[in-house]
Amino acid sequence: MKELDGWRTQARLLQFTWDRDLAAAYGAELISPGSYRLASILRLIRQQGILSRAHIPHHFFHEPSIRKKVLAAFGTEGRAYVLTSSARYGQYLQLEISVEARGLQKKESLHTVIVNLSSGQVLKFALPPHLLQAGGVEPELINKRKCSLKQAYLRAAEHLSREFAGEDQSWAQKAREKMALEEEKLQAFFQGKTSSPEFAAKQEELRRRLQPVLAINALRAALVYAPLFHYRLVVVSAGGRERTKTATYDPIANLCALD
Repeated sequence: MKELDGWRTQARLLQFTWDRDLAAAYGAELISPGSYRLASILRLIRQQGILSRAHIPHHFFHEPSIRKKVLAAFGTEGRAYVLTSSARYGQYLQLEISVEARGLQKKESLHTVIVNLSSGQVLKFALPPHLLQAGGVEPELINKRKCSLKQAYLRAAEHLSREFAGEDQSWAQKAREKMALEEEKLQAFFQGKTSSPEFAAKQEELRRRLQPVLAINALRAALVYAPLFHYRLVVVSAGGRERTKTATYDPIANLCALD
C-alpha cells in the first residue's frame, strides 16, 4: 500500500485480483478497467526505469576475426602489425517513442529508435535483444559521447518526422479542410465583429481542436554500451617506412575508424 498510496498507509498490505469470483471469495480488491487502483498501479509503473542501462559483452564477438579484418584494411599501404589492443565501449541511446497523428481522428503508434552517441546517426536496424545484458560497465572503459542526450532525441524525432512525411497525408488534409470550413462558418457568424476577443477565442479553440498535429514523445530510454575494439598499429610500407596508427572497430555499426 505504501508504494501505491504513499507513506500514510504505513505497512498495510493490499490484496487484489483481476478475477471477480476471487475478489468475492477472499474479500480482495477487484482491479478492473477504469478503476482507481488500476490507475495508481499504472502510474507507479510509469515512474520506473525511465532511463535504464544495458551493455553488450565483448566476448559475443570473435576478436581474432575482427583483428584480421582491421589489418586487412591496410593491405594497399603495406604490412600492419598490432602493437597493443584494448576493449572499450561506445554509447548508443535506445528510445521508445510514442507518435500521435491527431486530426479528425487520433492514430497512435510506438517506435524504437537507436542513436549512435558518437556520430549522432540513427541506426537503420535494431540492436539484437538477445545480446543485451542488464546494467552498465566500468566508467573508465566508456568512450566519451559527442552527441548529447537532447541532441540524440532531436535526431530521433527528426527521423520519425521524415518517415511520417513520406506516408499518406490524407488524415492531415481532411483535418485542414474541415478546419477551413469551420472557420468560414465562424467568420460568417461574427461578421463585422472579427476583431472582438470572443472571435479570437473561438478561432483559437477551433484550431486547437482541428489543426492536424504530429506529436512525438519519448516514453522510455536506455543507454546501451556497445563493444569497441581499439588497436594501436605499426604500418610498414613497401619502402620500409614505419608509421603508427590507431584503429577502432565498432562491430554493431560494422565501421572501422582510423587515426
